Amino acid sequence: MFTGIRHYDHSEPHNATPNETTTTNNAGCNIACGKVKMSRSNPTDNQPNPSTRWFEYSGETGSIKYYDKEAKNLKDPAKKGANIPVPLPFTFIVLDELSVIRGWHDQSESGIYSNEIRDSRAETLYVKAFKGGAIAEGFWAQIRDRVGNLGGSFYGSVYLGYRDAEKNLQIGNIQFKGAALNTWIEFRKAHRNDIYKKAVQITGYKEGKKGSIVFRTPVFAIKDITEKTDAEAKALDMILQQYLKGYFSRTKSDQVAKPAAPHEAQQDGPPDDQLPEPKPTCPNCDGPLN
Repeated sequence: MFTGIRHYDHSEPHNATPNETTTTNNAGCNIACGKVKMSRSNPTDNQPNPSTRWFEYSGETGSIKYYDKEAKNLKDPAKKGANIPVPLPFTFIVLDELSVIRGWHDQSESGIYSNEIRDSRAETLYVKAFKGGAIAEGFWAQIRDRVGNLGGSFYGSVYLGYRDAEKNLQIGNIQFKGAALNTWIEFRKAHRNDIYKKAVQITGYKEGKKGSIVFRTPVFAIKDITEKTDAEAKALDMILQQYLKGYFSRTKSDQVAKPAAPHEAQQDGPPDDQLPEPKPTCPNCDGPLN
């Protein structure tokens, strides 16, 4: 299974010793009882996702966008929130990779989301609609047909480092589905030794057709980075892994109590791209999902 992530060692959370003085907080919990998953080095097991920007590749236009909740909404000036286009080439540094379900639920007229997982064959998915409640629960191979019929799709969720307007390296996330996801998997297989040592660029798109549907898959390239940038990326990954450690310690219901990505745009209308679904493959191990 492909499990590479850009990090080395991580600090262990503080465990109280028998000699420590026990303090009680307002909730009546003993701070030094060893059951509190909170300290200076391990702030909380329910901390928010550290991604500051959620990118998404569109197979319809061959472009990248991200949702800015503070931007002016062009459809309704009284509201805030808009998709912001990202110019190409888009350069990012891969930190880690997970998988997630997203889509549009016609019955409740709301977006579909799930918990994030590392291995679709070993971890169960809990799929919900924002307004329609639970849709399915189980391994992807077991629920794929039901989820697909209800409007959900399997996405690769790539956590990354990107440069913001001030050229600072920030934690972000980009998601691929369908043909774009398969293109990413093939690229990753071909550049396995470089993915976690260098940066990746999306330089453009390649057009394809399935029946009457025209789609565009991303063109990827490897880009060298400096030692300084690599060190910055590893520092960001330390933050990400601390968050994921807490995230995966939660129950599945707690993981989906609030979606990892704040895709407010998807709650207001169906997605604007419809990619043909190729034979499903696992973005973690490159093998078939079933």
